[in-house]
Amino acid sequence: MPVIAKELAEVSIRRLTHTHNASGEPYKAVHPVGGVAGLYLQCLPPSDSRKAGARSWLYRAVIGDKRRWIGLGNYPSVPTKNAKEAARALKEDIKNGIDPIAAKEAAKAQLKAEQGNELTFDQAAAKYVIGRSKVFKTAKQTQRLRNQLDTYVLPYIGSMQVQDIEQTHLISMLVNYYERIPDTAVRVINHVERIIQQAIISGRRTNKANPAVWYKNLSLCEEFPAKKYIAPLKNLPALHYDELPKFMLALGGYDKPTGSKPEAACLAFAIHTVARMGEARLAKWSDIDLKTKIWTIEPSGTKGEDRRKSDKLWLIPLTAPAIKILKAQPSYASQQGRIFSKLDKAEIPDSYFGSNINAVLGFKGVAHGFRTTFKTWCQSNRIIEEVSELSLKHTNTDATRAAYARDQLFDDRKPLLEAYSEYAMTGVNPIQKADVIPFKRRAG
Repeated sequence: MPVIAKELAEVSIRRLTHTHNASGEPYKAVHPVGGVAGLYLQCLPPSDSRKAGARSWLYRAVIGDKRRWIGLGNYPSVPTKNAKEAARALKEDIKNGIDPIAAKEAAKAQLKAEQGNELTFDQAAAKYVIGRSKVFKTAKQTQRLRNQLDTYVLPYIGSMQVQDIEQTHLISMLVNYYERIPDTAVRVINHVERIIQQAIISGRRTNKANPAVWYKNLSLCEEFPAKKYIAPLKNLPALHYDELPKFMLALGGYDKPTGSKPEAACLAFAIHTVARMGEARLAKWSDIDLKTKIWTIEPSGTKGEDRRKSDKLWLIPLTAPAIKILKAQPSYASQQGRIFSKLDKAEIPDSYFGSNINAVLGFKGVAHGFRTTFKTWCQSNRIIEEVSELSLKHTNTDATRAAYARDQLFDDRKPLLEAYSEYAMTGVNPIQKADVIPFKRRAG
């Protein structure tokens, strides 16, 4: 058992200092202070390179079969009273079979593990964007995701640990913009849900549910009324098919002299092929076969291009008016590179197809709305739904049905587009004149 030394008064403890060895050189001293057996004050000499002149508390004890020294902090930062209380607590732990040194090391290891498990939402979001970029069909989608996170999420919870994010944090974030842009807000919170879920799966968020779940969770908060009450659904304005022949005439008149408005030719080409504007704007001659009258749109990501919105190869029939438009382009001579370009050879911006329809041509609608024009025309002529949908490059979303419906019905789509092109250019509906149309549903 350690000898219990005489308990020193505080004034005596303050005077304790280093000692000298046999050669008279300064040497560290370890002084018992009494009050608790095994409690010492270590005093280092001024020449000690570790902590010159420093004084610190040590507790000496036998743990198992080993004599150990345990540090209790520096003096006077740790007052004498606190050092004695700590020594008594250690003594009690050892008596109960606890190794305080092993316990301390275990606590340090746990802290280190927890620190290694830390993950800010910023960091988790960056990994999520990289992962999504591999499945997105266009670079624009990746940039849109990054912009949404940068604008609507990271300023609010970006610096937080994913482990610490609670529902209240997300509510405080969403109330800033939900009623103004509910669609975007819901898309954003769905991304947040996925980011947090990935952290849960990887073990970076433990023993907690995902607070970002929207359906039957955040959507039930009184701060977020249903979208129909704050932002009624508005369809994109689309030209009625009755006005299509007049519009095509006006569009041709707008492009005078011929070729002076390349965006007009591009829009007309998109109408005749029922293509998306992104596909028409960036179409290349290498995709066109004038002999077979086919425009091939390859799957998303092919050749590093970002204009595609399908994971399948599509063959688009080229009608006579569409081919006439192609042959009228300045690039037809070389048949190299992009088909439609501005007069300065630059790419035609998507914004070119917004204002002209209304402001210049005087028709209500947007460029993308011409796909709706085509669809309503097909419905009015009782075209088989599958044929009209495939003409729009819409595939069956039912995985089982889609597996058995791989045929794109090219032979049915070709006469349909030819009939639609003829109607657009002349106002005469060839379907109503024909006795037998292969893509028309039987009467009755």
